[in-house]
Amino acid sequence: MLNYIKEAIMAPSTRSSSCGKNNQSSTGKGLDKGNRDKERERELESSGKMQGYKITDNERTRKYGIGANSLEMLIRKALLKFPLQDLHIYLASDGFEVSDDEYFNSLPAQTLFIVAGPDAVITTDGDYEFEKMRQESPLLKVADIFYDFIEQHPDKFRRMIAQYEQQKQRHALDNTKAHLSLKVDHLEWFEGSEERFQSKEEAMAMRAQTRVRGYYYKTKEELTRNKLYRQNAKARQVINSALEQFRYLLIGCDYFSMMFNRKCQQKHEILQEHIDTEETDAAGVPNKRLRQLIKDYTTRHAILDEWSVSLCTDLGDFYCQGAYSDNGNCCSLQHTINPYASRENLILFQVWNLDHQIELCRSILPSLVANVEELVTYPQRKCTLHNKRVIDISVLEYFLEIFSLKNLKLVHIVCHDKVQRTNRSNGRLLCADCHEYRIVQELMDVETADTTS
Repeated sequence: MLNYIKEAIMAPSTRSSSCGKNNQSSTGKGLDKGNRDKERERELESSGKMQGYKITDNERTRKYGIGANSLEMLIRKALLKFPLQDLHIYLASDGFEVSDDEYFNSLPAQTLFIVAGPDAVITTDGDYEFEKMRQESPLLKVADIFYDFIEQHPDKFRRMIAQYEQQKQRHALDNTKAHLSLKVDHLEWFEGSEERFQSKEEAMAMRAQTRVRGYYYKTKEELTRNKLYRQNAKARQVINSALEQFRYLLIGCDYFSMMFNRKCQQKHEILQEHIDTEETDAAGVPNKRLRQLIKDYTTRHAILDEWSVSLCTDLGDFYCQGAYSDNGNCCSLQHTINPYASRENLILFQVWNLDHQIELCRSILPSLVANVEELVTYPQRKCTLHNKRVIDISVLEYFLEIFSLKNLKLVHIVCHDKVQRTNRSNGRLLCADCHEYRIVQELMDVETADTTS
C-alpha cells in the first residue's frame, strides 16, 4: 500500500595502471575538491548556531543524528549518510518538503527529517506507525478499507467506518488516562515525535501550529510562483507585503495553537450542545520582544478573539463538524475522538482534516491574485464602501479565510468532501478609510515603534 523509493548507487569504475599520470591528476583534483568541501563546511559551521536533528530514509532502515545550522549543511551531511542522486529533505511528521532556510530555522531541535528523491511518496510518522499498529490490532483493519476501497467504493467505505466507530464504542477503548497531562504520568502517549514535549497540551498545540504553518507555506509557494508575481514588480511588492502581514497576524494568535489545546478556556460554539449534554516566511523571524508586542497588540484590540478558540472539551473530546454538503456544524455520522486518551487515538487523529469551506487554491488565492492585479493595473479604482481610491487588498479577510476557524471546519476523513465548491472568497480592495485596513496598518506599525524606541 505504501510506495517506496529505492536508489541505486553505482560503484566507482577502476582504471588500469597504464593511466598513472591521469590517476595522479584526478587524485589531485579530488583532493582539491575535498579541501574545498571541508573549507565550505567550516564556513557553514561558523555562520550560525548549530542544532541537532535526526534523519532517516523513507523505509526507516537507518536513523542518524546530525548537527547543522542551515538547510544546506543538513543536505551536505545527509548526502554522506544517504548518497542519493537528487536528495530532498522532508518532515517526517507530515511529509512537507523543507526547501528554504526560513522554514528550516523555524523548526525545533531534534526534528526528524526524511531524505528521499524529488518524486518520492513520503511515508509520514503517522502512516508508518498506523501501518505497524494495523498489523497488530484488529481494530485498525479499517486501514485496509481506507487504502484499497475509498476511491472505488466510497459508500461502502462510509458504512465500514461507521461500523468500526460503533465497534470502538462498544469495546470502550481505554479512556481512563485521558485526564492525565504530564509525560511522567502517561509515557506511552509521548512515543515517537511527541517525545520532546513534557505535556499533552504542549504537543497538541504544536500539532495545531504545524497545520497552520503548512497553510502559510502553501500560500507563499502558490503566490510567489504565480506569473503576476514574477513579472510585475508592483504586484510582487503588494504580495510580499500581504505575506508579511499574514506572518504578523499568525504571530499575534500564536499560529492558532489553541485549536487543539484543551486547556484553552475559550471554546468553539460547536461544543456547546455536547458540553450541555455531557456535563450536567518574508523576512527573518521577529525577535522575542517584537513577537510579544505583536501578541499584546492583537490581544488588547481583540482582533482575532472570535476565532482564537479550542475545538475540544476540557477532557479533550473533538467532534466532527460535518461534511461540506451538511448544513451547519452537525455531523450526521456523529464522529468523535479524544487524542488525549491514548497513543492509538493520537495517531487516528491525523486523518481528521481542517477543511477549507471556501477553497484555498480554487477560490481564495485566485481572488487575492485577481485583486492585486486590479490594484496595480487600475490604481484609480474607487472603494465600493467609501468611494475613495483603493490602496490595498483586504489582508485581514484573506487571513481569516486561509488560517482561521471562520473558514476551517474540523472533519473526520469520511466527511471531507473533496468536491468543487460554489462559495467564493470575500476578499476585496480597500481604501484608507476602511476599518480593516487601519487595523492591519496599526499592527504593522508596532514594528516601527519597536525599532525606534
